[in-house]
Amino acid sequence: MSTIKKIALVTLPILLWSAFIGYGFIDGFLLRSISSKSTPEAFVRAAEEHLKGEYVGNFAMILIENGEIAGEHFHTIDQPVDQNTMFPVASISKWVTSFGVMKLVEKGKLDLDKPIDDYLSRWKLPESEFDNRKVTTRRLLSHSAGLVDGLGYGGFKPGEKVQTIAASLTKAADAPYSDGVAKVGYEPGSQYMYSGAGYTILQLLIEEVTGRSFQNYMQEEVLIPLGMQNSVFGLPEKREVETAQIFTTEGTIRQPNRFTALAAAALFTSTADLSKFLLANITENAVVSEETIATMTSAQTFINKIGYYGLGPSLYSQNDKNSNIVGHDGSGNNAINTAARIDLVSKSGIIILETGHYNMASSLADEWMFWKAGIADYVVMQRNIPFVLSLLGMGSVLIVIISIVMIRRKT
Repeated sequence: MSTIKKIALVTLPILLWSAFIGYGFIDGFLLRSISSKSTPEAFVRAAEEHLKGEYVGNFAMILIENGEIAGEHFHTIDQPVDQNTMFPVASISKWVTSFGVMKLVEKGKLDLDKPIDDYLSRWKLPESEFDNRKVTTRRLLSHSAGLVDGLGYGGFKPGEKVQTIAASLTKAADAPYSDGVAKVGYEPGSQYMYSGAGYTILQLLIEEVTGRSFQNYMQEEVLIPLGMQNSVFGLPEKREVETAQIFTTEGTIRQPNRFTALAAAALFTSTADLSKFLLANITENAVVSEETIATMTSAQTFINKIGYYGLGPSLYSQNDKNSNIVGHDGSGNNAINTAARIDLVSKSGIIILETGHYNMASSLADEWMFWKAGIADYVVMQRNIPFVLSLLGMGSVLIVIISIVMIRRKT
C-alpha cells in the first residue's frame, strides 16, 4: 500500500468524524441537557447543583408544567425569599407594559400603525434624516422604530433627583452605556434594534392617551385584574410585603434605584405574581383577548429570517415547529438578572428572579429551553464544548487505531 493511500485511510475517516461532530454540535443532537430526566423535580435538582458552583445572593425559581406550578426552588445567603418576595425584574417590565398598551389598542384608543407623534404633546421625536411619522406603536413595541438610544437605564440612587419623562427622553441622566438620547437613527421598520427609550415613549403614550399616571393605569388596568397583588411599577410601599435584598457581585447589599423609565425597567414582582402573568398568555385573562395574545406573540421583527421579537415578548423558539417559547429577560444594575419564559404549545414555563449574579437567571432559562424543547442557545453549546471535544478526541484515536490495524493487515 502506498504512503498516500495510508495517509488517506487515516485522515479521511477523521475528517468525516470531525464533520459529524461539528454538525451534531451545531444542530444540537450531540449536546447533553442539564438533566437526563424529564421531570420538574430533576430540573430543580440540576439547578440546585448549578447554583453550588456560583455566587448568587438570592434566587427564586418556579417551573410551570401543563399550565400549573410544578416545581420551585429558593436560595438566599441572608434574608429568606419565597414565592411572594418582590424582586426588581428590570426589562421584564417591558413585556408586562405591552399588556397595558395592547389593552388600549383593543379599546380603540390607540392605533398600532398610527404615528406616535399624533398622540404626544409633552414631548416630540427630535427631527432626523428619516421620516419620524413611520415611528408607530407597533414598531416601538417590537424594537423596530429606528431608535438608536442604546438604553440600558441605570436608574437613580436614593437621594438623587429623578427626571421627568420628557427630560429623560431628551437626554437620560441615568444612561451609563450611551448618550441616552431618544432619536431616530435608521429607517423605521427596516430592522430590529433594542431600544429602552422606545418603551419610555410608550409610557408617555399611555399617560397622554388615558390622562392617568402610568403607575395608576398599569395597577388598575393590568396588575390587579391579573391578580398580581404583590406587583408595582416603582419602589414598593407596602410594608407587609417582603422585598428581596439587592446583592452586588461583590457580596454587598445596595438600596434599590428609582426610575423615570418605569415601563422599561421598574417593575417589582414575585414569582407567584409573574406566574399569573405567564399563565395569562395561555389562558383567558381579564386584560387582553386570546386574539390579541396571538398577535403579540407572532414575529414582528426578524434576525436572519428568524422571528426575534413580537409586540412585547422576545421569541425564543428559533423557528422550531414543535414549540413557541416567548418571554423576556432582565439584567443590569450590579447585579439583577431575571428570566420569564412560557411555551405556548406545551404550556410549560420557567421564572427565575435573582440578584448578585449578572446572568444566572438567563443561563438557567436557556438550559431549561434545551431541557424542555431541545433548543440550544449559546449557554448550552458553551457548556457542552468539553464533552463534544472529548467525543472528537476519543473517536479520532479510535479511528487511528483501527486504521493502523487495517494497514498492517494489508501489508
